[in-house]
Amino acid sequence: MLNITERALLQSLTELLEERPLDKINVKDITDRCGLTRNTFYYHFHDVYDALDCYFENEIQQLLSRYEKDEDWSDGFLEGLQFVYEHKVMIEHIYNFVDWKELRDYLDSIIFKYALTVIGKEFKKTDYPVKVKEITAEFYSSALLGATVKWIKDGMVEKPEFLATLYNNVFYGTVEQTFESIAESLKQKYYFSE
Repeated sequence: MLNITERALLQSLTELLEERPLDKINVKDITDRCGLTRNTFYYHFHDVYDALDCYFENEIQQLLSRYEKDEDWSDGFLEGLQFVYEHKVMIEHIYNFVDWKELRDYLDSIIFKYALTVIGKEFKKTDYPVKVKEITAEFYSSALLGATVKWIKDGMVEKPEFLATLYNNVFYGTVEQTFESIAESLKQKYYFSE
């Protein structure tokens, strides 16, 4: 849970990210915007990247807590896409920066939770080994992360609702076939290293 000072610093950071790229923002810019001192900033964060990481971690925790008990996590996935879309300029300023680990981690957390929920729901209907579930979740999570990153790279032309519906349709339409393929592959001798 963020305290009032951290919220003020992170609010300043996100406002600045709406105006300019990440590499053009420094600690002085952030503290000047919210009327706090550099010492106060460094008491809470190591640097601008640490603050950005904290911002995304907080957003992830809030999103996950809202959908923690929800059996169908597609609304949470949509909300994550809407967040990215609504903060398009900020996201592009981060994405276009060389080190965009925080954004990628944010997306990965949301997408993996979504994939795991869908896979878990479908997996209950089968008697495949747990390894099949794990590999399937990793596969879909990576595919969806790649597609989402491409969406960002291409300028987020499609609305989040379209993307979420498309991903849901692809996901639910192919999970059983993926389970079967992975289960068959796991039976092969070459799966295990000697």
